[in-house]
Amino acid sequence: MQHTFTHRRGISITGVVLTGTALVVLILVALLSSGGGSTDEIHNETDLHLVQIGEFDVSIPASGELSAHDQVELRCQLDSSATIVEIIDEGSGVEVGDVLVRLDDKDVTERIRSAEESIVSAKNQVETKAADLAITKNSRESSLAKAHVSVDQTRLALLAWGEGDVVAKRNMLSLSLRTAKKDFSRLEQKHKKSLELRDRDFISQNDLEQDEIQMIRAEAQLSQAKLDQEVYEKYTFERDKQRHESDLKQAEDELERVKTRTQASVRSAQSNLDAADANLESKQERLVQYQEELVNCTVVAPAPGMVVYGTTLGGGRGDRREPLRVGSNVSRNQLLIVLPDTDRMFADVKVNEALSGNVKSGQSAIIRMDAFDEQVLSGHVDSVGVLAEGGGWRDPNRRDYSVKVSIDGNGKLALKPSMRCQALILVDVVKEALFVPVQSVRRSERGSVVYIAESGGYRSTVVDLGRSSELYVEVLSGLQVGDQVLLRDPPPGTVFEIVDTPNASDV
Repeated sequence: MQHTFTHRRGISITGVVLTGTALVVLILVALLSSGGGSTDEIHNETDLHLVQIGEFDVSIPASGELSAHDQVELRCQLDSSATIVEIIDEGSGVEVGDVLVRLDDKDVTERIRSAEESIVSAKNQVETKAADLAITKNSRESSLAKAHVSVDQTRLALLAWGEGDVVAKRNMLSLSLRTAKKDFSRLEQKHKKSLELRDRDFISQNDLEQDEIQMIRAEAQLSQAKLDQEVYEKYTFERDKQRHESDLKQAEDELERVKTRTQASVRSAQSNLDAADANLESKQERLVQYQEELVNCTVVAPAPGMVVYGTTLGGGRGDRREPLRVGSNVSRNQLLIVLPDTDRMFADVKVNEALSGNVKSGQSAIIRMDAFDEQVLSGHVDSVGVLAEGGGWRDPNRRDYSVKVSIDGNGKLALKPSMRCQALILVDVVKEALFVPVQSVRRSERGSVVYIAESGGYRSTVVDLGRSSELYVEVLSGLQVGDQVLLRDPPPGTVFEIVDTPNASDV
């Protein structure tokens, strides 16, 4: 690679220059011996480059700043603002578990005490509601049992009436009717015989009338027995049946009402208990939250790194605030400290849009920091930005792509985020080719031109160029091995010939 802070690949430029210098000396001696003019008037050895076959690296320069691959952001986890009572110095290196910040925990401690008292009250409420629920359930069971007994009793009463009272009543009415019939039939026969006996004067008129009266009474009792049976079957039976069935229906309906009423009471008592449990759980969760806040009042390092205050990482000129210190008031979720892992750093550099297409992931690179000008680190391209970024108000027409170059190792250097750096990204290697320094090539209306040193002057030659780096360019045709090209503009009157571009086969 042809730059000031890496080694050459293939034929070294130093060897080329030394060889070219020796040839230049021989040519100068020949010119002086032949009287071909003063060499000092034309050039010296530092103005010429000896053309040879070799290789050079095609690299893209980029600049930017260092960033950490991994970093931990630590924020204020308290629900309210707090005051810093202790803070570690910015820039300090820390290990896992080191205390970084301590916040005033007086308010948190007071909230914990209040929450513990609330939990005691909430537990008492839970116990009271649990007892109420137990009482309500027992009351429901008693009411249901009583209602079931009432239903059973009315059902049994209906069965007893239907299978006992009705049968007994019907038997009694039937017996009364049969008895009345026989009694009437007997008295009727007796009355007929008494009429015959009266006609014969065997009995008195009074006896006849007594027999007739008994017959009339028996007839009335027969009619009454028939009427009683008819009234019972048509009216009394239906009335008693409806009354007993109604009693059963009312008992069953009351059972359903008791079920609904007592179930609603149980649900209400259960809801009260659930609400008390939820209230207790909420207060317990709040206590845990306050206890976590008490722990969060002490901020410790979860990973090793270098301490950077959150106030240092402003997004712009107006975003930077006073550095954190003892007595500073911080708010909820405020960024307190960032711990970048300085063992794994990358260079966040910008590559011009015109060159960005040549940059690919995995390409090797070298990085140099402004803070360590003599130190060079190796790396590789990790990623290339998807979208170009504008140059801002300073250069609105500029478009750059962000390229992340991972550093393979920090070389025990104290690297820090935001350090300015430069990177050279190796995008290609030109091998087995003629090449010249880029400053030897001139642009003209005929194309690319170089000046070849020849006997007291320079021959202007058009060349066909190939790949190039910031230092060297490949020559496809127009030069040969051993040619010496001028690295600066030729003095006036020293150019004596213009040669058209030869074929590539002439190389």
